[in-house]
Amino acid sequence: MAIVRDARAEDFPKVYPLLLDFPNGPRVSREEWHQLFVDHWGFQDGKFGYVLQHGDEVVGFISTIYSERFVRGEKLRFCCISNWIVKEEHRSGSLALLSKILALKGVEVTNLTPTPQLLEMFEKLKYTLFDCTERIVFACPTPALLRSCTILTDPEAISAVATEEVRRFVRDHRLPHNRHVLVRSAEGDCYVMFNRSYKVVRGSTRLPFARVHHVSNSRVFARHAARLVSTVMATSQVVAMIVEERMLRGETIWHSIERPNGKRRASFRSNKITADDVDNLYAEHVLLNY
Repeated sequence: MAIVRDARAEDFPKVYPLLLDFPNGPRVSREEWHQLFVDHWGFQDGKFGYVLQHGDEVVGFISTIYSERFVRGEKLRFCCISNWIVKEEHRSGSLALLSKILALKGVEVTNLTPTPQLLEMFEKLKYTLFDCTERIVFACPTPALLRSCTILTDPEAISAVATEEVRRFVRDHRLPHNRHVLVRSAEGDCYVMFNRSYKVVRGSTRLPFARVHHVSNSRVFARHAARLVSTVMATSQVVAMIVEERMLRGETIWHSIERPNGKRRASFRSNKITADDVDNLYAEHVLLNY
């Protein structure tokens, strides 16, 4: 009979073969998968999710990534759930894993990369669904390139002039694929955190993109997007930038298109936050280089 227990750091070698069964599993390196079992921010309390164990074999896993964020002055504990997988012959144990998530108290639960089937299930469980459709922003020779601003890409230089919150974001996201930009302009500053991540563009062709996970000022981002993308292309060797529509807060960037493959949605469970309070920091995106 299979049992559910806390996933500990030492469980990674047994969980790793399961992770390779995800569609993108082989494209994520072993070292990147291992980041799910590292306490990057000091909030895991030695637990990294839950495993379904049958005898000595781990046959199921769901990841929990904990963090603390300030929302409208209140410090909240977040739990980002991700990478839920169970071997087919043990699917009856899936609900036992889910019950652990449903029992979580005192945390704001997010699920940022659900499959359509999981999204439907979470909607029935009264989770709030929100749109996370993405846009691809291209470099473009436009007069906007002449707009006055300063763009910093060095983490130390950013930390020297940024707010305490931004300094913490920079400090907490130091994996090799994590990148940071600060746009300084007369309209204000905009901090952008992104990954340099390879995405499939056609068939098996994969190209490097700047996948944005946080935008602090959408107006400044949109106004200086042309120069920002050009700078990031040069410094991070990417072909374009991917950003979620919701991070733009209604701002438009004419040299962008909706990312193909349709609309995307995610979900959360909370009575204290809204979709506008959710970004992709402190989530699987920044750990696994999504």
